[in-house]
Amino acid sequence: MPVRFASRLMLVLALVGVVPVLLLGGLAFRANRDELHRLVGGLQTQAATDLARACSQLVLVGVDNLRMAAGYLPLENLEAQDASAVLSIPLRQLGSLNLLVLVDGQGRALAPAVFSSTGEGSRQRVTDDSLALFSRQAPVQDALSTGAAIGLPYRTPGSSGGRVALAVRTGESASRLLLAELSLADMGKRVEELALDGGLAFIVDAQGVPVASNSGRELSEEERALVSEGLSRGGPVVRTVLGVDGVEYLAAFAPVPNLGWGAVVGRKASMAFAPAEHVRRSTFFWALMALAATGVLGFVLARGVSQPVARLSEGVAALAEGRYDRRVPQEGRDELGLLARSFNHMADELQRRDAELRRWSEELQKRVDERTRQLREVQDQIARTRRMAALGSLSAGIAHELNNPLTGIIGLLSLACDEVSAQSSVGQSLAMALEQARRMARIIRELSQMAEQERAGAGRPLDPSQPVRAALHELRDDFQSRGVTLSCALSEPMPRVLGHADQLQKVVTNLLRNAITAMPAGGTLSVGLAAVEGDAVCLSVKDTGKGIPESMRERIFDPFFTTKDEPDRVGLGLSVAHRIVEAHHGRIRVESAEGLGTTITVILPAAGGEAHLT
Repeated sequence: MPVRFASRLMLVLALVGVVPVLLLGGLAFRANRDELHRLVGGLQTQAATDLARACSQLVLVGVDNLRMAAGYLPLENLEAQDASAVLSIPLRQLGSLNLLVLVDGQGRALAPAVFSSTGEGSRQRVTDDSLALFSRQAPVQDALSTGAAIGLPYRTPGSSGGRVALAVRTGESASRLLLAELSLADMGKRVEELALDGGLAFIVDAQGVPVASNSGRELSEEERALVSEGLSRGGPVVRTVLGVDGVEYLAAFAPVPNLGWGAVVGRKASMAFAPAEHVRRSTFFWALMALAATGVLGFVLARGVSQPVARLSEGVAALAEGRYDRRVPQEGRDELGLLARSFNHMADELQRRDAELRRWSEELQKRVDERTRQLREVQDQIARTRRMAALGSLSAGIAHELNNPLTGIIGLLSLACDEVSAQSSVGQSLAMALEQARRMARIIRELSQMAEQERAGAGRPLDPSQPVRAALHELRDDFQSRGVTLSCALSEPMPRVLGHADQLQKVVTNLLRNAITAMPAGGTLSVGLAAVEGDAVCLSVKDTGKGIPESMRERIFDPFFTTKDEPDRVGLGLSVAHRIVEAHHGRIRVESAEGLGTTITVILPAAGGEAHLT
């Protein structure tokens, strides 16, 4: 639908008024968001770095305290029954340790572990499950080889902070180890403080599994990718991520120095970028205001111009439709009035010249139609005469030269076969000769049929579905013996065609046989008969055989040309069908793709149609 002039004018004004506002607002939003990303991201990075450093300091202080305890206590020579009483002294002094236990070089406890079951202060409650988890996480072998070792952080169910297993040798050459479980409860409190106001905070291990968190939830895929990137870089990383709750966060990750785990601190993106979102909302508001203002201005400016232009456009549309009586009101002395007067003058001239052209065109069309009809009649008559003469001469020559001698040969061979034993070599040779002679007789009959349709005359009106059904009934045994599945679609009612039922049946029979031989291993044969706009009848025969190569398609209607390997096929079926269809003023078309089957379409004019199909 064409755009009116007033609409175009208002559109231009809207673009001039709104686009700059949107462009400047977009740039301001982008600049504010980038600046907020830098500032807020820097704060989150600093918070994550501080949390990571606090974790590192807490663990290292715990290792130093454990070393001091192992240094001033006589643990190497201590009896097993006295170990628990001795270890309770440093446990009371070191408030960040959950438990202490003395083990041998194979990690076997020399005495029961000492711990506080209440979990007061910075300690965490020790249970049977947490004790079993501690025994699996204790770095016994690393401590034996290096003197001191720090295990991987872990979290027990129901606790807000994580835990870390520590191990030190009781002496430089000692075979005993002092194991301790360091509580990260203080880190859990810092995590909860950092996660106030809807933020997020985690202490995570190298696989991104939370050791201490404010909500107890797992990390999302994007948050795990942030942790992985930070650990691979060995430094802080900050970017927006999508949490498992579907909320977008501006999150920062900082690795804990020398421990292989880290801290994640984040803030909701909606809060972090709130000033930028305010700029964007303001931009849309003022863009709407500018759009309303330009709309009012455009309406006022276009009103005095759009109406004359609209009337002129309607006049042009009327001329394009051939309505020359439409005129445009001639108002004013300005350029629009001059344009209206010029348009009316042009319409008068076009009306006069169009009337003259119509008269000349009608007279010329009558002459062309008459000459074309005469030329077609002459061409059809000449072609028909030539075909009838050639086929008549061929049929007469064959009947005179071959038919009578061949009849005698067949009779003599039949008598000879009766007198000679069929099992003897002579009898077999005579039978083969008789079969070949009969095959020659069939070829002669098919050649004779090529001329019969020219001498048969116009025929009579008939139902085209009758010869189709007769041909299908004739070949029903061949379908079953060859393993061919038949699919028929014969529309009803069908317009009648002018012709000979027996010749049309032969056309269908030849097409069906040709399709059957194209599917030696069986297949699907589809036969369809339908009307074409009431003026013609379309017959289609489609097989799923091997198809016809492109180089052979132009020769398939030539006499004695065949693509089949069967010895009894002489290549006259399609030639006879083509001659019969031409004699019925129809046309035949072949569509084939090698390996995908062949479709042959026959179109015959309906009875009463004056024009032949070409």
